[in-house]
Amino acid sequence: MAVSFIMAGGFGKRLWPESRVNYPKQFLAINTKESLIQLAYRRCVNLFGRKNTFVITRRELIKKITSHIPELTSDQIIAEPVGRDTAPCIGFAAIHMRKKGEDAPMVILPSDHLIESGEKFKRVMMAAIKLAEKGYLVTVGIKPTRAETGYGYLQVGDKIDRLQSITCYELKRFTEKPSQKKAKSFLESGDFLWNAGIFAWRPSAILEEIKKYLPELYDGLEKISKTLGTSEEKKTIESVYPHLPKISIDYAVMEKTTKAAVIPADFAWDDIGDWQALTRIFPKDEKGNVSQGLIKEMETMDCIFVNREDKILAVIGVSNLIVVNSEKGTLVVSKELSGRVKELVDELLKDERFKKYVE
Repeated sequence: MAVSFIMAGGFGKRLWPESRVNYPKQFLAINTKESLIQLAYRRCVNLFGRKNTFVITRRELIKKITSHIPELTSDQIIAEPVGRDTAPCIGFAAIHMRKKGEDAPMVILPSDHLIESGEKFKRVMMAAIKLAEKGYLVTVGIKPTRAETGYGYLQVGDKIDRLQSITCYELKRFTEKPSQKKAKSFLESGDFLWNAGIFAWRPSAILEEIKKYLPELYDGLEKISKTLGTSEEKKTIESVYPHLPKISIDYAVMEKTTKAAVIPADFAWDDIGDWQALTRIFPKDEKGNVSQGLIKEMETMDCIFVNREDKILAVIGVSNLIVVNSEKGTLVVSKELSGRVKELVDELLKDERFKKYVE
């Protein structure tokens, strides 16, 4: 039986001030009463069962995660002492599976994306598991609907198999966050998909490729692996993990491996990469505005307003703006620069006067 791992260690900078370093976006309820991580957990439990659903996260987020998912037991949470991006995170999960003597496919899923559950999602996951059982490193791709520069792209190669009524392909090329010109050419070519951040592989398969392409990471994971379940485990993790290479699984392995496969998915998906995503999730009014909360506007067009405070947000005569009013602060940014909110947060973190408002 396959095992699912929900990655929940993000830093929440792009949706500040609603999302913060220690309150990242997986804890936000975007368009339902449930938070994104609650939705992700329920999605996995429905497919893999409660016993086979794990969460891997930064240690400081554990209390918040268990408040959202009280059913989680301590042995279903894999705690990183610090966040080191997705390659160490996934390798860490893989050595935990290997320690249990298991080499069944592990499915890696994000905690902070909007994903349509149901039969379409189930069919893609089942196809991914079957392909992973054959030794492939499987990634899931979404058909692009616009020239998006904030996502990774997957170029579809030759056909490998047909599983669950879905044609599966070799992954010809992975390209991370292209320029606008490249994104437009990818969209027009028809043979590129968005990288959905969903993977499936056997623990032995991903560890073998980490060993091949990033031996420094593999060596560190092996040091930790030897002490799992012993009195030296905590001490070794504390000393080794913070020094593992900080790199995504895409750069570390998926761009280089010859064993990658891609499954096109037809379920609805959005990674909510910045505040602009709200225009894809919520309806616009007749002036092109998206409003959440108590808003009063006059002569205002093509704006996004989010007001979480118990007071009115009033606006006159502006256009093309994003205004987010929240407990920790107020953000005002032009829509075309919304992708730079992370840069702003990084600057705020450098200043002691502002750190408490972004952490």
